[in-house]
Amino acid sequence: MKTSQGSLREVISSIRRAGTDLRQIEVKAAVRELPKSLWPTVSAFSNHGGGLIILGLSEENGFNPAEGFDAARIRDSISDAFRPRGPFEPAGPISPRPVGAIDIVDVDGAQVVIVDVAELPPGSKPSYVTNQGVEAGTYERVGDGDRRMSTYAIFLLTSDRGQPRDDSALVAGSTITDLDPALVDKFIARLRRTRARSIADLTATADILQRHNVIGTGGVLTRAGLLTLGRYPQQYFPQLMITFAAYPGRTKADVVGDIRMLDRQVVEGPIPVMVDDAVRAVLSNLKVRRVSRGAGAADEPEIPVDAVREAIANALTHRDYSDFALGDQVRVEIYPDRLEVWSPGGIWGGRRVVDLFDGSSRSRNQVLASLLTEVPFPDRDETVCENAGSGILRMAGVLGGMGLPAPRFTATSTSMTVTLDRHGLLTPEMSSWLSGIGAASLNPDAQRTLVLVHRGYDVEDQLLRAQFGMDSTDARLILRALVADGWLRFPSQPGGAYRPGPGLLDAELNENTLFSDVVVPPTQHPEGSLDERILKAIGQNDELSINELVTITQSSTNSLRPRLRVLIEQGALVPTAPPQSRNRRYRRPPGE
Repeated sequence: MKTSQGSLREVISSIRRAGTDLRQIEVKAAVRELPKSLWPTVSAFSNHGGGLIILGLSEENGFNPAEGFDAARIRDSISDAFRPRGPFEPAGPISPRPVGAIDIVDVDGAQVVIVDVAELPPGSKPSYVTNQGVEAGTYERVGDGDRRMSTYAIFLLTSDRGQPRDDSALVAGSTITDLDPALVDKFIARLRRTRARSIADLTATADILQRHNVIGTGGVLTRAGLLTLGRYPQQYFPQLMITFAAYPGRTKADVVGDIRMLDRQVVEGPIPVMVDDAVRAVLSNLKVRRVSRGAGAADEPEIPVDAVREAIANALTHRDYSDFALGDQVRVEIYPDRLEVWSPGGIWGGRRVVDLFDGSSRSRNQVLASLLTEVPFPDRDETVCENAGSGILRMAGVLGGMGLPAPRFTATSTSMTVTLDRHGLLTPEMSSWLSGIGAASLNPDAQRTLVLVHRGYDVEDQLLRAQFGMDSTDARLILRALVADGWLRFPSQPGGAYRPGPGLLDAELNENTLFSDVVVPPTQHPEGSLDERILKAIGQNDELSINELVTITQSSTNSLRPRLRVLIEQGALVPTAPPQSRNRRYRRPPGE
């Protein structure tokens, strides 16, 4: 059976191997009745990422079937929570109604209930346990458990329903005299060159600033206006600054000798000034290397300047500026192996980490982002950002050009961290790891792709396109070849990231074995995944309909349809007709 977390056989193998629940997989015995802890899990999965609940396996018994489990009764009980309610019916145990698939399947000769919970769309969140209310009953997944969301996290979920307006809020007590005249003059001069139509009928400075949302009603500054053009915005918002620190060890807790910090600075001022000052602080703590440039040579920092500047500018542009977050500063921190830039707010607009490399531009702070595309740095005409969706792709490109991994994004319900590595993808350690797992003969791009997956990146074709400077077709060919060789699996759903395949999973299991002389034999997969069975069947028959695939793969149309969508999206299959056509069949791409 195929689930959102992979085949059920692989899922159960993973939890038995781990000996515990996983982040997106929860197992409950549920022998006598539905446990009350089930509803917080449904809430957590519905709020972020979805997840799989298996009822009828006992964790105390090594995740084997629970004795006395009544699958039909439990299935009917949980199905009631997922059914639509009439206008006069009381709400179910979860509000709003969760979305997912519920089924009874056989595991080791016993019946269990599978609940595949889907993430709710942004406009329907938060999902909460009805009888606890929104404030106390909204949950998120942390590790292998469920935790009540903070008031701030719940607020951020609800802000995804529409465009936030916090950056256009008025700053009480502020006036035009709080603006830096030099920055204002440069801003208006640039508008005359680049957006002359926007100020063609205006002559007064105050009128121009009001039209561009620097000044609001009654001559009071907006938050965006003060932050971009203010003399000293921290007079009104003391924590809207950057704190910079350089640490001697790999964590903040590490102390080398008597040294707890190598450097510490507080970076203040308007955003253009803070970006420049923070970049200088980072560069002063990075190593440099001498690189030949034509007839001469130049010093290059470990991390490209453009990538550092983009990471810091993005954090200031897209952070949360609501009242909840005015006490949080952006944190820029250097460790021996990486640079981290932390900002409050998470990913806005229902996007996922994997979507950040698609080249689209969506901003939580639309007024601020618009201003920063026209506000130059103090000493040059370059502006803080482009607001064109190109920043992350450019970061990945310049990092890839130096052999460094793409930026790594870690999003929580309340924050975003961008990590830039100081060391390359194919380090001696990584080359040794590749040799150890039998991947030394792969081409360099395929090796780098495996290293990215190994390091925890959400890998898909857009990431490879940005990282390696290739087109999407070549990126998909690399990914499909790694799938064919068993290193990777296709995404679990359209638009998702590729997953470790049996080859990589077995290699990583052996890498984590406690005793070096103990080698776990490769996992046997005699029947192959559903994707493999689909591709094999079509490869042997030129083209097939979905009904023919049902017979050959011994699957169902409900299981096949989502896999066919993924395979089409990844270029592994080509449909012969539109989705609604009765004549729709599937074939391999030309030349394969």
